[in-house]
Amino acid sequence: MHTLEQLNAFIAVYELGSYSSASKRLGKSRTTVREQVLAYEDTLGYSLFTINGRKAVPSDKAEQLYFHAKVVEKQNRELFCYSQAMYESDIHTINVVYDVIVPLKLMAKVEQRMRTQYPMISVNWLHRTRQEALDMLQQGNADFALMPNREMVFSEADVTWVNLGPLHLKCYVGKDSPLLENDCITVAHLQNETQYITENFLMMDVGYVKVSPKMQVVSNNDLLCELIKLNGWAAMPEEYMRDYLKTGELFEIRPKELSDSKLISLNVYFSIGKDNKKVFSDTINWIVELSQSVL
Repeated sequence: MHTLEQLNAFIAVYELGSYSSASKRLGKSRTTVREQVLAYEDTLGYSLFTINGRKAVPSDKAEQLYFHAKVVEKQNRELFCYSQAMYESDIHTINVVYDVIVPLKLMAKVEQRMRTQYPMISVNWLHRTRQEALDMLQQGNADFALMPNREMVFSEADVTWVNLGPLHLKCYVGKDSPLLENDCITVAHLQNETQYITENFLMMDVGYVKVSPKMQVVSNNDLLCELIKLNGWAAMPEEYMRDYLKTGELFEIRPKELSDSKLISLNVYFSIGKDNKKVFSDTINWIVELSQSVL
């Protein structure tokens, strides 16, 4: 019978492609990781890797086994997180980390609901990058993270999530942009102009988010909007840009090749077992409910 340590060693070597890299992730010596994989192979009765230089190349059987092993590893981590969540102390503060693309109205409505239902609890709203948010969830420094979905089968961290709905990603420019003078805008036109992009969008593989070689990264959405009033363009969620469109400060453009908006999902992430506590489960339900009126 295999052990969880053997599974963890196999998964780490499979994902990183070497025993040395796997040993660094697991905090063990290379020899120990190698012995755990060998013990797993003895249990199975067949080899999982062949060594090619410094690389550990998975066999066909390893390819088939990996997904099932990953599920077992994930379920084990979830069980631990779930059991730990049952012993949380009384709650006085809730920390919510969020991506800059999250509609401000959604957060304001959640804040208002919290004040009404739990007036003694303080809510902190903290802008963070995706990786920072996931790290804070795992370390217990954040309770929830409002972040776009990367459409991965397995999350990058030991967390779970609820989908809140789609954000409609479109292209926007200022009222004096030369792009507005063209009746048929193409991707080539966008590539000739400066593109402003948020940090998380830069890291995500989202269609037409990364287009122009003239790309500038901006952390703050309000600053990004001020910049595209003067120059360049940006791909941003329609929900965030509505007020700018109403005032005529910004305009939507529709490149010929990208006439429809790109949909990306917004999720609320939280540690496994977090929803065991009523205040947390209530907060999750409110975020989901209020998203319907905003997204």
